[in-house]
Amino acid sequence: MSIELEFWPEYNAGPLWIGGQSVDLGSLGLSGDLEARLVRWNAGYSDDRLPSESNDVVWLAEGRSLLGELRIEVAGTHSVIVREPWWGEEPQG
Repeated sequence: MSIELEFWPEYNAGPLWIGGQSVDLGSLGLSGDLEARLVRWNAGYSDDRLPSESNDVVWLAEGRSLLGELRIEVAGTHSVIVREPWWGEEPQG
């Protein structure tokens, strides 16, 4: 049984959440490269990057790519869901 994580960037936290609490990326055993890129990408978050505000297509595309890589690295122990349509798939939950 895998643990469900939500993918959502946010100011000073994220981009992974469980039960409304930010997940420490270091606790997931991610490759150092992926963890660093997730931290850097999330640090660039601002509301105006999302389609509901403005739509930064480059930043969103990087997020979709990171989401795919993340799912591969945590497969078997965690599942990663999205709750907004701009990550390239139907929202779950």
